[in-house]
Amino acid sequence: MDADERSEQLEQLFRQTYHRVMAYCLRRTGESAAHDAVAEVYGVAWRKRRQLPTDSEEAVLWLLGIARRVLANQSRSQRRWARLLLRAAERAEPPQTSDPHDAGDDLAAALAEASAADRELLRLAYWDDLSRQDIATLLGISVGAVDTRLHRARQRLRERLAAASPRQEPAKGKNQKEKNHAER
Repeated sequence: MDADERSEQLEQLFRQTYHRVMAYCLRRTGESAAHDAVAEVYGVAWRKRRQLPTDSEEAVLWLLGIARRVLANQSRSQRRWARLLLRAAERAEPPQTSDPHDAGDDLAAALAEASAADRELLRLAYWDDLSRQDIATLLGISVGAVDTRLHRARQRLRERLAAASPRQEPAKGKNQKEKNHAER
């Protein structure tokens, strides 16, 4: 059977089995998740159309097997997401500052000027106190990408803070002057 015949067979199978696959998914999950699952089932079926059984009853079972795996993946993903949200909620504490009129105002202004992506990343790392791995999972990127983005976001934040209070010397310079003064 060539590719065109397989594609045509899958289209016909879709028309014949959509309601059955949808009912299967609805019995196992909520309505919106079932719609997502069915879409994924036929997406997987399309990608694997070369493996499509020629017998119509076997083909239905093949689709239901795909549906079972898709629903299991959805369920695992939802459990991971719930655990991540729970951990994030348990760790969330507002930052404590000794004087709200100190660096807090400058920091708030610098964060307000930051891009939405930088703000989100910095909040996940420092406000929510998530690990690099948790941030990577949450954002769907690699740990290396988290490291790079976090480094760049901190650098941009430092530059904004330095621009906001140019009269204050950076901590390194100040510490060095104090050391020099103490040595005299």
